[in-house]
Amino acid sequence: MTTNNCETMKRHVVTICLLLGLCLNSQAQMGRYSAKTTLSQKNFADTITIEWEHGQVYVPVIIGNKQYRFLLDTGAAQAAVFADTPISGCTPAGQILSHDAIGKADTVQMVMLTPIRLGTVSYTGCQATLQPRSVQVRRFDGILGFDLINRGLFAKIDVNNRQLILTDRKDFFNREQGIDLRYKLHYHVPYLLVSPFGEYREEALFDTGSRNLYAINRGSFDQCAAKAGALIESQIEGRSFGRHAIGHFGTEPRSEVVFLNLSELHMGDFTFTEVHTLTTLGDSHLGAKVLEYGAVVFMPRKKRIRFQPYNQQAQVQVANKQQDIAFVSENGMPCVGLVWEQGVPYKQGLREGDTILAIDGNPVVNFSHFIIWPFEIGREYRFLVSDRQGQRREIKWVRISKR
Repeated sequence: MTTNNCETMKRHVVTICLLLGLCLNSQAQMGRYSAKTTLSQKNFADTITIEWEHGQVYVPVIIGNKQYRFLLDTGAAQAAVFADTPISGCTPAGQILSHDAIGKADTVQMVMLTPIRLGTVSYTGCQATLQPRSVQVRRFDGILGFDLINRGLFAKIDVNNRQLILTDRKDFFNREQGIDLRYKLHYHVPYLLVSPFGEYREEALFDTGSRNLYAINRGSFDQCAAKAGALIESQIEGRSFGRHAIGHFGTEPRSEVVFLNLSELHMGDFTFTEVHTLTTLGDSHLGAKVLEYGAVVFMPRKKRIRFQPYNQQAQVQVANKQQDIAFVSENGMPCVGLVWEQGVPYKQGLREGDTILAIDGNPVVNFSHFIIWPFEIGREYRFLVSDRQGQRREIKWVRISKR
């Protein structure tokens, strides 16, 4: 990565910390997934102003007389609320087996929300899971999952105009142009076919809960490499051991991570070029960064997604920077989970397993404290770190610009 600054580190910390989504097992204990709700209106088309912040979509939700901020997460099967952000009026609705983004599972409480209002329409009978907050940074109060679409609503996410359009009119978007893609539901969330290498195709979760443009499952990558080794070798930028993804129930296990520079990533008839990405132990997924390049319309009756490129072309150059460092929580403290050997952080001395103890002599209390540290452009910071053997050393870092 070309940026030699603390902003790079801060953005990567935030990137890995927020939720990548839930996949709920429909055969869970005591409770079952349900998208059945009652709407206060029929034959409506509602335009809701959204926030596009830190590369994710936030929607205002009214519950009772209070407004909440919910993350719009198509990788989550249904809504979720957090134990540390109580929402009044929730009633227990049994338990359900919840799978997080890295494949870990646990049984969680399910609740029935009091009627929620999005725009001018109220929704009665919405279920939500009661989840632990994986990182104690309260940027949002809950999650709106893909059950918003699965209940039969058509939706358009347009971050250029900061709009979410919801409608029950099946022909509302018929005259709009775009590239249509078929999706399949697995665990009630949408998967698209993508092609990262030549003619090799794989299913990828369309997950607006992730900030990535694309990440490929390690097993899928290995399967592709066995078929087209030479093509893939030319697009590998490096390999390192570590971990970078955080789910609701913990951090992914340590494994070899492959850093990639994809010449082309095909999403149906649309092509992203020069895509830097890496492998993950979780599902392959397309993330919210896709929304920077076009609006997305969901048409649930035909299980179609219509992608509407902002540039009106069939391809776009991404040319993003490679993720050169990732931080995870270890024993409650910020720890270097992964570092790319060709990146600036590695050259400055950071190594996998280093724990951040202090910044400019000020103790770092915990992982969440580290995430919200107020770094400033142009200032040099001194990081006191401890390696796995307990040896301490100081590393200097200067935030010179914004990415």
